[in-house]
Formats: sequence, structure tokens, C-alpha cells
Amino acid sequence: MRTNVVLIEQTNELKYQAVELKNPGPNEVLIRQKAIGVNYVDVFFRNGTFPVDAFPAPIGLEAAGIIEQVGAAVKNFVPGDRVAYYGATGAYAAHRVLHENDLFKLPDDITFEQAAAVMVKGLTVHMLVKASHVVKAGEVVLVHAMMGGVGSLLSAWARSLGATVIGTVGSAAKKELALQRGFEQVIDLQTEQMTGKVDVVYDGTGKTTFQQSLALVNPGGSAVLYGWPSGMPDIDMQWMEDRSIHFVSAVLNHYPAYQDKSGKAMNEIFDLIRNGVLNLDHPTVYALTDAAKAHADLESRKTTGSIILKP
Repeated sequence: MRTNVVLIEQTNELKYQAVELKNPGPNEVLIRQKAIGVNYVDVFFRNGTFPVDAFPAPIGLEAAGIIEQVGAAVKNFVPGDRVAYYGATGAYAAHRVLHENDLFKLPDDITFEQAAAVMVKGLTVHMLVKASHVVKAGEVVLVHAMMGGVGSLLSAWARSLGATVIGTVGSAAKKELALQRGFEQVIDLQTEQMTGKVDVVYDGTGKTTFQQSLALVNPGGSAVLYGWPSGMPDIDMQWMEDRSIHFVSAVLNHYPAYQDKSGKAMNEIFDLIRNGVLNLDHPTVYALTDAAKAHADLESRKTTGSIILKP
């Protein structure tokens, strides 16, 4: 069969086209995708920060959909099952053929859109609050880009754990949105300066914010770097050691909860959705054909929250 996909045609160029899709092998299934997650790591693959083996290259790491066909040896899935997956490159597609071990069944009360919006980002936040620095009640937490895909989930989860959350944003409109969501300490970096002291800073921005954030961290506190779209900052380990600051370079691929693709770690995240801690009701939605625009808007920081593509 033929399906519509988005490929990296050359560095910094996304192309939407039709390709021939093979039939499922014995342990594979054919999925009709309903919602596809967009993550900043996709931009890194597109712009050459992370290399690809050859062009054209598939792109995207997570999606949710419905199984349409199963291979002869598949035991755990049947046509009609609602499924989701993460960490399998090539998610920007209308249909996919994947090994059954890459999939997990999606709970009936979690929508395709919620799953696509929260798997990679939710597991990133799981890593940040459970492993990189264990957030405790009463701590003061600084979250950069708090209205972004990861930042919005991280801010909400940290607050639910009893932490005081201070967030930075890049516009007055995003500050107003954060205030509407009940965050009382929001800094618009276009017009305001960061001040005060914090127990941990979570920085997914990089060079433009990291160094100045370190001056705010209490002795014995943590500085967690998990992304660098503005460039990799200079890391002065001696400076941090002299001030008893614990530095963590958080890498999702190395996190055991992410390496286990069975979906077990997603149960806690789905519970946070059910309990209203994580609000995913209004992701920014683009057609699969508009993947390039989604990337452009993400890079220019026009979006808030999670971004999904719909075939």
C-alpha cells in the first residue's frame, strides 16, 4: 500500500510525499495513525544537530492510532486495538508498520491526542522530577520556558508535589497564560530580570539562560540541563563544585523508564491526566502536511504546550 509521510529531504528541509509501505511481517502490525507528537528533538534531526544516516530520512518519535492489520505470529494485538508508541523513528506518517514489541495498548479513557502530546514529554518530566532532581514539597523550582511542551508539564507536576514554581516565558502573552493557570511567579525575560534563590533550575533552553540561572541556585541545590535550542552553554564544573551545586545533564535516551517501551512508566503520567494535574485539552494541532510550519512555529516560540500532527 501507499501512505503519506514527511521525510527530511536534506538538512533543514521537510518534504511531504507518498511512499510504498510494506505489508506487516509475522510479528508486525499496520497502524492507521490518528495523532503524532512533535518534539524539539525532531528539529535537531531536521537541522543537522543530530545526524541522520542518509537522506531522505524518516522523522518523528511518537504517535497513537488504530491497528488495521496484524502479522500471522502477532499474539497480543488484533485489528481495532487502540495503541501508542514512542522512541520509534518515523512517526510523521499516515500509516506505519511496526513490530508488536514497539507498541502498548492505549487505555480507553486516554485520547489519541493526549497520548501523542504526552509520551516523550511526559517521560522527560518523569525523569526530571523523579531522577535528575527529586522534587520535594517546599522546594523552590525554576522552570525555563514554562509554557512550552515540556515546561508546562514540568511546572504543573512540580506544583502538584508541593513545590513553589517560578517560571520564565518569552512574551507578555505567555506570561498572562501562565498567570491564568495559577502560577503566581512568572518572569517575562523580554522585560524582566530573574532574581531570588531557588533549590533547582530546570533549563531546556541552553546558552541564553543557563549561566545566569546558576547564580540563583542555593548551595547544595541542582542545575538540570535537558535541552539547548539556543546553543550548548559553557559548563564550568569547578565553578559549580565551589558552590556545591549539583549539575545534571539529563538525557532521556539513557533513562530506564524511557528505554522500556512497554508503556509501564506511562501509567503514572496517565493518572496525572485523569486527576487533572496535567492539562492536555488544548494542544496546538497541525495537519501532517503542515509539519514544516509546525517546526517553524516551534522554533520561533509561537506555540504553547504540546504540538501534534493529524494525518
